Amino acid sequence: MANIEYEGLKISGTKWLIIFPLIGTIIGGLWGGFELYKRYEDMEQTISQYKAPDLSGFDKRIEVIETLIKEQRTTITTEIGALKDLVSDAQDTARDIRTDIKGDVNDVIDQISAIDKRSRADGLEVRQTMRDAEKEIRELVTTTERRWDDKLTKVDTQIEALETKIDKKITKALTNPLAAMSKTK
Repeated sequence: MANIEYEGLKISGTKWLIIFPLIGTIIGGLWGGFELYKRYEDMEQTISQYKAPDLSGFDKRIEVIETLIKEQRTTITTEIGALKDLVSDAQDTARDIRTDIKGDVNDVIDQISAIDKRSRADGLEVRQTMRDAEKEIRELVTTTERRWDDKLTKVDTQIEALETKIDKKITKALTNPLAAMSKTK
């Protein structure tokens, strides 16, 4: 390798391989330091020029929203109080109605018991009367069914006779030679 000599200092080729990267690293470190310092100065300038945004519009909106919320709370509180009063009145009314209904039911039960006692005494006569009435109704239904069956049979017979009579007239009309001649004209 080549040796370089400068004012009595001899540097061999292998030493140059160590010195050049070392010099490049030192120069790169200095350049990076200067860049970092420049960025720091730019950031410091930006920070010193920063002005806080005007948030007074948001503050006004927040105040309006808080006012609306307070109004809604008072309205809701008032409505809840009114609903509680209504529920209380409804409960009182329901209790009164329940009491009235219980009284009415007890009166009706007493009346039914009295009627039941009376009917037990008259029960045998009532049962016999009901049996007689049922028997008469069954006989009436049977008689009515027979009458209708007889009438339907008569109507069916008359319809069959009429059909036979019409069939004969149609056959006679179709076999009539004069009828056949009038069709050809």
